[in-house]
Amino acid sequence: MRVALLLRGVNVGGVSVRSADLRAVLEEAGLGEVRTVLASGNALVTATDAPAAAEAAERGLEARYGRRIRVLGLPTADLQRIVDAYPHAEDDAHTPYVVLELEPGVARELAALEAGDGEAIAAGAGVVYWSNPKGTTLTSPFAKALEHTAKDRVTTRNLRTLRKVLAAA
Repeated sequence: MRVALLLRGVNVGGVSVRSADLRAVLEEAGLGEVRTVLASGNALVTATDAPAAAEAAERGLEARYGRRIRVLGLPTADLQRIVDAYPHAEDDAHTPYVVLELEPGVARELAALEAGDGEAIAAGAGVVYWSNPKGTTLTSPFAKALEHTAKDRVTTRNLRTLRKVLAAA
């Protein structure tokens, strides 16, 4: 099956993982048909088990970079369901995000937080759907709460990025 691998916290904050290096790490980890998508820590692989593929990727990345880089592995069919369930209107004034949990229960905690002016949050299965006014991705009330509450326990993607990952599958 095709599996989307979403790396947490790369190519931001000083942690750089080039696409060619990511591809090499994943191939060396024994994952098949590796394809990277954009330069933001996204890859597609062929594997029989998504969590096992994510674990193999984490081990390979730690061996290469000397630090843990968390990876979420999702069958592309599951990722498609997550994208299709995005509940907020999309417009030019807002940025659509999906916050994906790396640890069970985090999404439920986050969905209970209060949204700020112009923001919208909604719970999904293992995700929080978030729409925020453009330019407030790091400064909105939900963004600040997200950073404080779940920084290393989630990975966040723009909905448009997830659509590109799926299109590359």
